[in-house]
Amino acid sequence: MASRLWLNLALLLLIAILGIIVFYEPGKQPAPVPVRLTQLTPASITHIHIKRISGKDIELVKEANGQWWMHNPYYLPANEFRVQSLLRLAETESLSNHAIDQLQPATYGLDQPRAIVTFDRSTQISFGNTEPLQQRRYVQIGDQLHTIVDTFYYQAAANPTIYLNHALLPPDANIRKVVLPELQLAFKDGQWQRTPLHPEYSADATIELINNWRHAQALELRTNNVKDARADIEIVLAEQAEPIRFKLLQTEDETSLIRLGMGLQYVIANDTYDSLLALPEADPEPTEQPSQQH
Repeated sequence: MASRLWLNLALLLLIAILGIIVFYEPGKQPAPVPVRLTQLTPASITHIHIKRISGKDIELVKEANGQWWMHNPYYLPANEFRVQSLLRLAETESLSNHAIDQLQPATYGLDQPRAIVTFDRSTQISFGNTEPLQQRRYVQIGDQLHTIVDTFYYQAAANPTIYLNHALLPPDANIRKVVLPELQLAFKDGQWQRTPLHPEYSADATIELINNWRHAQALELRTNNVKDARADIEIVLAEQAEPIRFKLLQTEDETSLIRLGMGLQYVIANDTYDSLLALPEADPEPTEQPSQQH
């Protein structure tokens, strides 16, 4: 009986030793720690400059309130999702790296970079060609050549409009006047006044129309050659000296508002268009159903 007990204990000890060997795998090299492209963190970055092979430079700035704004080529709120996506470039993994002074930059398309992204005016990332076998992108930081996944270049080389917020008005816009083709709303003496009066509409209808403007979003944002024309719509904000002016553009396929002075075209849904141009119809009062006699 005692011999069987010792045999069982020996077997358990052997299993434990084998388990330790399997777990630690002696002789096997530990997996290398991934090398980040930079030591910056997206949350710490407050300024982005993008220089492209063609077109105007893009400048994005994180304001004191934490919101990102484009400062060039437009001065408008930025698309937070797009900015955060670009910021991930700072912490993306470097798949390989070499000293650039041992190489020929022209071989990698880095003598004339396709795009240059600079974080916080100091960390400059230049984009070159793609590596032919695995289609990784060559980038240069300082005296180092890296390869990274080829997704960030297309963000850096894109049209500036992709970095713009699709809202028609800035966040927290303090609207003081709305001039529409057939209606004018003005905030005076603590209340909204309409011209024409439209007494058949309640005061709530005015508030709803104002809120529609505050929250309106475009389906798509494009550049447009129309930069100056007679405005169909003017929005006066308390925080801006000049009104925001729009020109209506309607075709068989779509409806747009052209932001005059900027050459931006906001393509909007038809129901959004209707909600911005007229007071909303009040819901009909429910009709009382006659009680049935039993």
